[in-house]
Amino acid sequence: MSTFATVDEDLALLRSRGIARADADPLIVRSWRRSLGQYKLDPGRRQAPRVLAGGQLRDHQDPMEPMMQIARGGVEYLFNQVRSAGYVVLLTDCQGVTVDFKADALQKRELRRAGLYLGACWSEEEEGTCAVGACIADQSALTVHQAEHFRSTNTTLTCSASPILDTDGSLLAVLDASALSSPDDKRSQALMLQLVSVSAKMIENAHFLKKFEDHWIIRLSRRREFAEVVTDGLIALDHLGRIIAVNRNVQQALQGAEQALLGRSVDQVFDARLETLLASSGAQHRETLALRALHSGRQYYALMRAPSGRTLCVQPSRSARSSHPSVSTLLTLEELAGEDAQMKRNVAIIRRVIDKGIAIMLQGETGTGKEVFANAIHHASERAEQPFVALNCAAIPESLIESELFGYAEGAFTGARAKGMRGKLLQAHRGTLFLDEIGDMPLQMQTRLLRVLAEKEIVPLGAEKAVPVDVQIICATHRNLLDQVMAGQFREDLYYRLNGMKIHLAALRERADISTLMHSVLARVAAETGRGQVTMSAEALRALLAYRWPGNLRQLINALRAAVALCEHDHIELLDLPADLRDAAQGPSGHALPAPAQAQDAECSAPGDERSVLLRELRKQRWNVTRAAQQLGISRATIYRKMTRWGIVAPNAAGGD
Repeated sequence: MSTFATVDEDLALLRSRGIARADADPLIVRSWRRSLGQYKLDPGRRQAPRVLAGGQLRDHQDPMEPMMQIARGGVEYLFNQVRSAGYVVLLTDCQGVTVDFKADALQKRELRRAGLYLGACWSEEEEGTCAVGACIADQSALTVHQAEHFRSTNTTLTCSASPILDTDGSLLAVLDASALSSPDDKRSQALMLQLVSVSAKMIENAHFLKKFEDHWIIRLSRRREFAEVVTDGLIALDHLGRIIAVNRNVQQALQGAEQALLGRSVDQVFDARLETLLASSGAQHRETLALRALHSGRQYYALMRAPSGRTLCVQPSRSARSSHPSVSTLLTLEELAGEDAQMKRNVAIIRRVIDKGIAIMLQGETGTGKEVFANAIHHASERAEQPFVALNCAAIPESLIESELFGYAEGAFTGARAKGMRGKLLQAHRGTLFLDEIGDMPLQMQTRLLRVLAEKEIVPLGAEKAVPVDVQIICATHRNLLDQVMAGQFREDLYYRLNGMKIHLAALRERADISTLMHSVLARVAAETGRGQVTMSAEALRALLAYRWPGNLRQLINALRAAVALCEHDHIELLDLPADLRDAAQGPSGHALPAPAQAQDAECSAPGDERSVLLRELRKQRWNVTRAAQQLGISRATIYRKMTRWGIVAPNAAGGD
């Protein structure tokens, strides 16, 4: 075995193979230096690569079996792409031992002699510079072409390899495509390296999906039309909705910021709330959502994959404001309107002024769903593909609201982020900015906001140059802003700028179609949790209808979320409802109270379920309508109306027994 005693001799050998040129691949140069200096290998040794078999091979294959099952589809996919060009595909473990391979049967004898075979050892320690060995050492994709191989017996080969990495960056395996012969020009292998790298990332993604199959996963794509078929990024969430892992594409897009990303909630990274993402994953409401990364403004399109087992119960993050309705259902304008005449008029008005550049003011009691309604307006507009950004003016300290709304430049103040921060106005550029509790905005901020609305540009704190901004403003308040204007607490000119169109959202107890809305919310909550269709007992239905709902839509959503989580066999019973609802539905004697007058005509369950409940009660009472009405807590007139609607005919009226 020859040795190389001096640096000059090492460099001479490198130059003889064309490795030490100025344009040489630095990965190849580093591998050669390790082969010579660290491993003291002889490039002239003409022994074929070592090939393991039997028990020795199984010792490497057994620990890799789960990975091999995941990778098998990627190996076959790559082989089908390259087999006609005479390539073999190898999958090796972290020691460089080939644990799986695909090759043309006619070439197997020749491939075995060359070491392109099952059980072959391609570590850098044994073979010196080779694609698999160098890939393991540097965890980077590369091509080692002909004379770039360290050992002279391998200089006829061309090999392209890519690492398969775990979510923590550790090496799982190496994917390699090699050929016995190829054109002399290394540039002929550029496409091959790209194919190998793409296939390796496919295997990585499959491993990611398997590893986190019991978690919510966000699949990201850069183009909406490819969202179902091309995954550019994967993000896994824990049971609290925090990011616990991202794939390599997300790491690269964030330029090394993945450590800061882990542990953060989704709404700290993208311009969408977790509840909105979860609502899009229901079996009957699967949709692609447009997301924008807050740190870069880059646009993505997201699909949510629910856990393979029981759906996680995701709680609001600490960053969610307490006065904000924790809405897990993204309802459309029509679903929010239901059959209520006033709400239908509201939606008709919105449809006429939407996309006309008119500011919209929403008024209503706390919990009436002002943000849900604003979100529905946004998704019904031409801006639906752009960000929807919400800011609660009452939940942010006065000292911070300016930076939150307008952002700041680099070094604007002590403690500022190194690269500054894009404020909510810039985050909402070309989209919608929802200003909740606008009546609590400080007067100084009102002045700055008025200027932005008039001039359509902002100057972030510490910046000198104005930045154009185009936003649809929707504001909301439960206060009487005119009273605040009269008291000097709200600017009159800003009030009229924001009050382009005022919409009053009725309290839940005032709605004539309370049960229709309940049904819509229940369906969305059930879809959000992956439960499919959830039904409800007559007792639970009566309790919901009898309740006064002081917390309005927010309270209804939370009550139904709790009931869906507690119920068994997708059927809600009275005991599944929160205690305050059950208590309110009971009289002093413990008997159920009748539903209030405004809810007597309600329909909370699905139509088929309502008909079954009514028919069952009529039969139980031997078709005595009075007693059936008393048991159901509705009027006799309502009973007759529902019988007509659902085609229920009493036996005596039908001429039966």
